[in-house]
Amino acid sequence: MASRALILLRARLAAGRDGARLPIASLFMQAFAATALCALTPPDLPPFAAALFGLCAAACLVAIPLFGELGDLLVRDEAEAWVSALPVEERDLRLARLGHLGIELGLLTLGAILPAAVLLDGLSPGQRLGLVLAALAQSACLAACLSVAMGAFARRASALLVLLQSSLFLFAIVGGTLALRHMSELRQLASPVDRGLYWLPSAWFAAPFATAQGSTTGWAWSLAGVLASAAALAALLFVPAPRLPPPSGAPLLLGRLLAPLRNLALRLWVRPRERGVFELVFEGLPREREFVLRTYPLVGLPLAFLVVGMRGEDAAGARALLALLLFTPGVYLPVLLAHVPVSASHRARWILDGAPIARADIDNGAIKAVTLRFLVPLYGALSALAWFLCGPVFTLHVAPVTFLVTLAVVRQVWRAFGIEKPLSTAPDNVAVEQSWFNAMMVIALLLTVLAVFAERLLASPWVALAAVAVLLFLEWSQDRALSREARDTA
Repeated sequence: MASRALILLRARLAAGRDGARLPIASLFMQAFAATALCALTPPDLPPFAAALFGLCAAACLVAIPLFGELGDLLVRDEAEAWVSALPVEERDLRLARLGHLGIELGLLTLGAILPAAVLLDGLSPGQRLGLVLAALAQSACLAACLSVAMGAFARRASALLVLLQSSLFLFAIVGGTLALRHMSELRQLASPVDRGLYWLPSAWFAAPFATAQGSTTGWAWSLAGVLASAAALAALLFVPAPRLPPPSGAPLLLGRLLAPLRNLALRLWVRPRERGVFELVFEGLPREREFVLRTYPLVGLPLAFLVVGMRGEDAAGARALLALLLFTPGVYLPVLLAHVPVSASHRARWILDGAPIARADIDNGAIKAVTLRFLVPLYGALSALAWFLCGPVFTLHVAPVTFLVTLAVVRQVWRAFGIEKPLSTAPDNVAVEQSWFNAMMVIALLLTVLAVFAERLLASPWVALAAVAVLLFLEWSQDRALSREARDTA
């Protein structure tokens, strides 16, 4: 049995991305992020506080890829049809899958915890080794919890992964920003009972370090970490791997809600030559898991900062912050647009390559689909919050202008950055070039200046109407220019 599982494990590793047997690049990325976080910690931390910080940072850095791309190892095997024809048993497949997960997860964990074990003060050599072992046990618990959750919610497992990864991403960005204000309070933590930390799983694994200061509660809470680790190993070894049903072709919930706007756009905005691409991107792009996992957290980022930044603001400050956040989506649009070509079925790009339409029609149809599918819901959510916080007058004056400005940025970015055809590129081959970041900085500066002037000038309804009219004319002229280009190249 062991030999068969080993052969399957070697095959899984050999089929890794770009032929790489180990995720070395991911390890270095984890190490870089962990090193940056450890550099922010105050010196002379108690052993428990140092261990708790290192374990919490490692949990976030490991959970984001685990609940994203790495989660596929729990439920999917790209060579499942081939492997099923081999003379192997289910336990061989399970051991090979767990071995693959253990290697990937172990490397990611080591990359996240080794900088903390080396750089954090107040730990003895034995405690530094214990910190690494505690982080590995913690990662096993995360994997077991994910496996059980995916088995319990098999029909919604993909949506669950998207929700978990998006929530973790937003928590890491927003929570990390807020935590910088309270780093000095780490010195006051000496055991899991301080500040009621016994509810935090990372505190269970950090509990043994509390005994260094004579705490009588350290070993008691350490038992919770030991039991959690044992339960995690049992779950990974003996609980059957979750089986996900094949994706259905039923319309997604958001697609059903957008159906009236979609029909209206097909009548008034989308030309017949663009309709095929529009329908393909509108229906297909949200079903691409790689695209969803990489871009949906970006969509929720302004909403998260809005909720955090609104605390304690007066009416004028709230309007200024909302104006800035309504312009924010244009800043990270290059990253979102760069992933529009992502598709697990990229080998079917011949459908677009052989289509009897010009490239300009493909671009125009894709831009309109992205606008309706992603920008409209995002600005709907932002406008609803703006209406609730600052009233209908501010929302009606500012939201249409910011939406049309963002649409203009989408068109400029798409053509200037040379975005590939939609759903035509393998996920591993998508890259954001360094020059894009320079352009994003320029876009951010321009949109910030526009937000400052918009918050003041758009208070007048006549100025707001004039701005909307100008931006609508700009959209009409850009749309017409692409259509003319398509006719000229046909």
